[in-house]
Amino acid sequence: MKLAKLKGELVDKAKATALVFDLARRERDAWMNWPPRVAADMAAELGVDAHLMEQVLEHHLRRHLAELAEIEIEFG
Repeated sequence: MKLAKLKGELVDKAKATALVFDLARRERDAWMNWPPRVAADMAAELGVDAHLMEQVLEHHLRRHLAELAEIEIEFG
């Protein structure tokens, strides 16, 4: 096992879990910042109220992220 770890074939489970958690948090944060950035442009293209567009985008995004949060990751 030491040889496999030195070769980079094994990783520390706690570190891998922490890295995945951090990556998921950054991904979530990036998506949460997306509606305010694009709502006005999308609203202009569609000829609708920008504030309403942002609210609708955020609502659907939060629902989708909540569904994704239910996915459990197991490291054998």
